[in-house]
Amino acid sequence: MTTRTKINQWLLEGEGPLLDFKQNITSAPKIARAIVAFANSRGGTFLVGVGDKGHIIGVDAGGEMYELEKAASKYCTPPVALEFEEFEINGKTLLIVQVAESNQKPHYAIDKNGDKQIFVRIGDKCVIPPPLITNTLLNGDLNGLKRSNHYQQRKKELQQYLKQNKTISCAQYAKLWHTSERSALRTLLDFMFEGAIQLQEENLFTL
Repeated sequence: MTTRTKINQWLLEGEGPLLDFKQNITSAPKIARAIVAFANSRGGTFLVGVGDKGHIIGVDAGGEMYELEKAASKYCTPPVALEFEEFEINGKTLLIVQVAESNQKPHYAIDKNGDKQIFVRIGDKCVIPPPLITNTLLNGDLNGLKRSNHYQQRKKELQQYLKQNKTISCAQYAKLWHTSERSALRTLLDFMFEGAIQLQEENLFTL
């Protein structure tokens, strides 16, 4: 269950790789893009009833849930499961929507014309991924990722490396951490979806 402290933390931190503010849901096809972006990346949370600057507006939770469910089932393929929670603050209702990271990647958003497109979450944006990410998703290499107990330590080591060396490629990461290039790419993209690093250009990562 979400606490008031957690909501205050979200409002203070603002939007990012794992959090998106929505005043309300105006279009099922449009919100489907953001839903699949979370599902294709690290998962995430929508706070519905919140302005972009983090001020609480409140919503009719029932109507918003209807549009979100329609988006997730009709305009996402494969469909994406959503979890809902309502929270009252000063007489205003917030809708908290959790999108889990999927093990059926890639998910596609379907537009009003029936065309399909992959989206991912990079930073606080829902974007069409570059070929490197698209191909990795299509290969299924980002499904069932197992994050070991060393995940946080590896992330800190990589960030420290990038402070000194500016960029790193998959081949360089594989050599430094004694792993395959396939495994290195999965790890680097995982760190990127979390917001720890950025993809500067094809196959080159930076802080």
